[in-house]
Amino acid sequence: MSVAFELLCVSHDGQVRFCTPGVESGTLQSRIIESLEGLPSGQRMLALEVDGVAQIAIVVRNENHSLVVIHPDESNCALFDFIATVDIAFDILHHFITNPYEGITVVDKDAIIRYISPVHERFFGYKPGGAVGQRVQDVIENTHLQDVVRTGKAEIGQVQQMLNTSRVVNRIPITRDGQVVGAIGRVLFRAPEEVHELSRQISSLRAEVNYYEKELTRLRHRTFGLEEIVGESDAIMKLKAEIRKVAPLDVPIFITGESGTGKELVAHAIHNLSRRSDKAMVVVNCGALPGSLVESELFGYDSGAFTGAKREGRAGKFEMADRSTLFLDEIGDLPLEAQVKLLRVLEGSSYERVGSNRQRSADFRLISATNRDLKRLITDEDYRADLYFRINGVTLTIPPLRDRKSDIPILARHFITKIAARVGSNVRSITPETLTFLQCHQWPGNVRQLYHQIQRAIIFANHHELSLEDFPEIYEETRNSPDTPLPEPAAPTTMKDTVGNIELNLIREAIKRYGGNKKRVAEELGISRSYLYKRLAELDL
Repeated sequence: MSVAFELLCVSHDGQVRFCTPGVESGTLQSRIIESLEGLPSGQRMLALEVDGVAQIAIVVRNENHSLVVIHPDESNCALFDFIATVDIAFDILHHFITNPYEGITVVDKDAIIRYISPVHERFFGYKPGGAVGQRVQDVIENTHLQDVVRTGKAEIGQVQQMLNTSRVVNRIPITRDGQVVGAIGRVLFRAPEEVHELSRQISSLRAEVNYYEKELTRLRHRTFGLEEIVGESDAIMKLKAEIRKVAPLDVPIFITGESGTGKELVAHAIHNLSRRSDKAMVVVNCGALPGSLVESELFGYDSGAFTGAKREGRAGKFEMADRSTLFLDEIGDLPLEAQVKLLRVLEGSSYERVGSNRQRSADFRLISATNRDLKRLITDEDYRADLYFRINGVTLTIPPLRDRKSDIPILARHFITKIAARVGSNVRSITPETLTFLQCHQWPGNVRQLYHQIQRAIIFANHHELSLEDFPEIYEETRNSPDTPLPEPAAPTTMKDTVGNIELNLIREAIKRYGGNKKRVAEELGISRSYLYKRLAELDL
């Protein structure tokens, strides 16, 4: 059996007091004694080359003697060079294993602890050497050193929870002759306030990740993706049914409707119900794109394509929408030249970046929308008929708010809840007469205009319930509108009287329109049947 190391004990006057057979005589003994004579008092390690064999020696001194432990280093030239050239090699090794800011744990091939830093021992409540000989998983919470020994794969920069504290750790396997013989775990310990700040930051990041994971799950699994399309009128129920029908079909969708009706909400609902919902929908507002940037935005560009281009180039919207949905809002505003190139992409599914000759392909589902009359634009030769027929796979038409006034009370209450929570308002409701008043308005800006008017009313309101006085602008517009039925014969003098008479006129017209069907009248006007009976009694109907 070969001896792994040799021992030599020498007195300070150079006399050998004890030695193992390998250093009883010869060059190795004389070289060590010679080196000890000139060894600085603080140096504790030596590197010698004797008869072509590298030798590493550790020196332990007391008042009268020096004990030298010698070990041949036949393979690790880096360790020999380090000790031979760095006088403080021993001090560095000592710092490495006792560093109060970076503890280490050494395990053997069976994941049994062979050494653990003093700072680590104190952290886990062990006396010096108390953890040695135990299984590492029994000592260190959430450790993976046993896995590193088993797999031989390092784990760098991992976050580990230990005693309700987050630490950053490295776990590194140790090999000899190609075999794993153990592993070292290194954990970062800092001053208490720094550890607290690091833990706080990690906890904050973990909370953010959990939040976004929940939000992503909610977005992927929300019911039909239609909750933002608020309303119960026949027109809206028909639109929602159409969305459910076409969303799973991978065909182009063309959305028409006036400005402010919610075309983008419909596009999002279609995407969320489609097979491509695992990736975010890419939105492009064609009406907001300068003509000079249309191509670079849609197709992207390569390095040096034009002055000011990014050195690495940039992906276009087609590329970003690959395997997802591309929503081209206000597609009626797309310049003719861009229309030609868009048509080419839709027909062949290939395109080129600006400044490039390389063909690229993208697999996206197209949804487009506009508030313009494309058929008239085609007649005026401002829009390509072939592009119109290509994007118009299925047409969905969003009704204007004036054609579904029965949804106004539902929309108003929905917006109050949503806006009040966002701005921190105490507004919680709206009076019935105010809802009737809002139904009298024609709403040329549609749902978007209603939203902004309610938002303005909430911001400036000093009470819990919105009333007529909170909508002065809409009151003036409604009162002066030629389309609003006014009471006869004399004009009332107060806002309340004006709204009351308009309400009675609306009820009278609805009774005629539905042939006296009070249920349909109440649904159309968005009022309860008991309130309707009360007003009918006043009309003597």
